[in-house]
Amino acid sequence: MSSVLYGVLLVPLITAGAVLMPASSRGVKVVNIIGSAVSSLLLGFIIYLINTSGYLRLGALYADHLSSLFLTVIAVLSFTASLFSASYMEKELITEKQDLKALKRYYFLFNIFCLTMISVLIVENLGLMWVAVEATTLASALLVAFYFNRAAIEAAWKYVMVCTVGICLALLGTILLYYAQLSAGLGGDALSWLVLKENGALLDERMIKLAFVFIIIGYGTKVGLAPMHTWLPDAHSQAPSPVSGLLSGALLSCAIYVIMRNIAIVKASAGFEFVQQLLMALGLFSILIAIPFLLVQHDVKRLLAYSSVEHMGIITFALGIGTPLSVYGALLHIFNHAIAKSALFYMAGVLTREYRTKQILRIKGLVKAKPALGAILLVLVLIITGSPPFGVFFSKFIITWAAFAAGFKLAGGVFLILVAAVFAGMLYYCCQMLFGQPAGSVQQVSIGKPAMAAMVLSVAIVAVTGLYVPDFFNNALRLAAAIVIGG
Repeated sequence: MSSVLYGVLLVPLITAGAVLMPASSRGVKVVNIIGSAVSSLLLGFIIYLINTSGYLRLGALYADHLSSLFLTVIAVLSFTASLFSASYMEKELITEKQDLKALKRYYFLFNIFCLTMISVLIVENLGLMWVAVEATTLASALLVAFYFNRAAIEAAWKYVMVCTVGICLALLGTILLYYAQLSAGLGGDALSWLVLKENGALLDERMIKLAFVFIIIGYGTKVGLAPMHTWLPDAHSQAPSPVSGLLSGALLSCAIYVIMRNIAIVKASAGFEFVQQLLMALGLFSILIAIPFLLVQHDVKRLLAYSSVEHMGIITFALGIGTPLSVYGALLHIFNHAIAKSALFYMAGVLTREYRTKQILRIKGLVKAKPALGAILLVLVLIITGSPPFGVFFSKFIITWAAFAAGFKLAGGVFLILVAAVFAGMLYYCCQMLFGQPAGSVQQVSIGKPAMAAMVLSVAIVAVTGLYVPDFFNNALRLAAAIVIGG
């Protein structure tokens, strides 16, 4: 059964080649949706096998309960992004912004991007994991620059430059890990995550600490942690909206996954106190940095991008607390944020196209123009800001509870104040877009059925996890948390 790991890499690759074949936009769209559906089903099968057997391993490929949670995110987001793209990119052709050749290029890169993110999650070797993360940068940078206008090219260039510097620091940290492995006489299986974790007590504590500093700065750049977040608002705002959803929901999650793998090694070797202070400080600082940009923001996609910086800060803060409860909350938050934020970027794509602007002050009256769409936007903003009874509320509640239970009362209080400020800012701008008198040209906002299906599916999933966490999902979260904290 482990051979299915090869299959899940082959399907996006085959789909990427297949979308270049059809002679019509409809054919390209159908091929991509079929390929994404098959890929998501295969990922679902892998998740099922992991939940029944504990892990899958085949050569350099490895997936366990921690992998399965993130593979679930990729399975959902790649499919919903594919559905949304079917409507979104079709309108690009209608408005003559793009031709069939550009459409094929988009879907080709879309599938390569999905392939690279899956690769990050199913390789066991930390060196190969670094290669896969770098591959996500290259694939997604071409999607960020898709429109090839000045703003898009500038954003893609900034994204490549900043993330390349970060990923080079991560490479240095990975090399130091390998040096520690060699020094401990464990060089037979170079940079094997399993070997490093199981033999953590034999590794040089000082070398491991130094390696983790470079790793957290390097991969933290990819996560979008402040102050390494500067690429994120530009890239997310300039990419096509389905790609923005994947960047914020899936790519950032993959980067935090790599940090989690390294946390498990550091904890096994050098203990957790060193990591704890660093992660909690970076997490709170990221939330703090996001707040002023959220409160004075005028661009709807940049607003959502800074919201992603805030949420990555929440997750990092939770990882810093380091208790089973806080890590459980972090993993639950990753899942809920990924799905809700991707749907918000899909919504932003609809709004910016129909209102012909990204300026929040010019987007008004969505409730009157399209009541169903206005209701979805309101629900999504309530979800992402952590309003009950949705999943993000419970993950934030769990993280806050874990902070106070672990004795971090001051940090927990600061955390509550910061997330409350974000809640106020996000809800304020949402009300501006929902209410008022819409412009005459947008009295009837149009949206394709596949796009609507993608957003409704996302809302339904996050709403369910707020009201009820199925036993199998709860168990998967607990087992994934145990891997991160060394259990």
